[in-house]
Amino acid sequence: MKKIFGILLIILILSSCKNEPFCSVNENNAGKEIYDLDEASCFIALKLEKGASDLNLIRDALIAEENYMNKIGLISENPNSEDGTEPNTELDTNDLVEYALNKEKVELTKNELFEIYDTEIEYLMFIGVVNE
Repeated sequence: MKKIFGILLIILILSSCKNEPFCSVNENNAGKEIYDLDEASCFIALKLEKGASDLNLIRDALIAEENYMNKIGLISENPNSEDGTEPNTELDTNDLVEYALNKEKVELTKNELFEIYDTEIEYLMFIGVVNE
């Protein structure tokens, strides 16, 4: 009888763990215009219904994007530019994906990267950085 009870308890515990999210997004950050890499990774993973094992790959893709934007001058380590003008550079997602694959060696497919970068826009809308 104890053996059956033990097996049922294990099954109950395992089935309840399946529904637990592996990360969470703080709803209080909506509209705060603060980009958080870990939260963005989580947001994208949850939206794309990915598992915990994909979280680091998504994070790698977002880091590659940041490095690419630094490289092309879209963002800068020094936020105070001397002339105060906006950069004229635009983000080309095709070039970004190629950069992530070839320079950063992100271990995702081209389609997965496009999916991540497209979904990131939803995160940017969530934090209030971009509009629809």
